[in-house]
Amino acid sequence: MKRCEEAVSPVIGVIMMVAVTVILAAVVAVFAFGLGSSDSKAPTVAVLAGTYPDTIGVPDIEIQHKGGDSLRSGDWKISIVPVGQPPVYQVSSADLNVGDQILTGNVTNLAGVTYNVTNGAIFITPDNPSARLAFGQKYEVKLIVYPFKSMSLDTVVEVR
Repeated sequence: MKRCEEAVSPVIGVIMMVAVTVILAAVVAVFAFGLGSSDSKAPTVAVLAGTYPDTIGVPDIEIQHKGGDSLRSGDWKISIVPVGQPPVYQVSSADLNVGDQILTGNVTNLAGVTYNVTNGAIFITPDNPSARLAFGQKYEVKLIVYPFKSMSLDTVVEVR
């Protein structure tokens, strides 16, 4: 009587064991070295916007960094546009730290001017009356931390 003893060749068995070992080692390395997760997360900030009460007769908006992480120069962008218009972000040229406040009387969507966004004001060059805020008008104020695409402020302010 003849026996049928068909089996996988030893060479194929060794190749399969090596492949499984390599895959298992790769999975262990990903978790051991932290390659599967990202430690960088968006900064946590408390930013408020409203009208500035101390400037009587001048239409302006005040943005205050009330708490949380500092925002690095160039990482945060700001947009101040009339409600209903798309945001136009201007890049910062200064860090924004807790306690800093930006006081501005300008929108950020005027073409043909150069914006300088600091941790104290938004300046435009050359000065243009078309860029100024208007009493009774509502403006969308947005602040985004660009590397993380994290919206830190998204509010509507009515200038009074």
